Amino acid sequence: MKRVKSEEFFHRQPECYGCSQAVLLGFKDEFEVSEKDIEEFGAWRGGRAPEGYCGALYAANVMLERRGLAPVTEEFRAVAGGDKCREIKGGTKYPCIDCVRLADALVEKRMAEK
Repeated sequence: MKRVKSEEFFHRQPECYGCSQAVLLGFKDEFEVSEKDIEEFGAWRGGRAPEGYCGALYAANVMLERRGLAPVTEEFRAVAGGDKCREIKGGTKYPCIDCVRLADALVEKRMAEK
């Protein structure tokens, strides 16, 4: 069965998942993400992830770290122009859906490297 990419979950109706939730859902089976995780990560919408990180990046790094894999912050920053929601949305104007796509691709890449 082919994995559903994270972008398919972003703002999907009727749930309207945020960026961090979308990334978790995109890797739900691979990382054994619980419904509780998905619900809790709903709080990280709109730049509210810890330390102001992009929610998509934050979710990607949490999953990777749980598996003992290196975070993807540097790779994400190089493409999105930052790692904090405010600097991405305000400075580079990199859209949220693209952050979700990028986080998804970077997690997939990191998994393939292990």
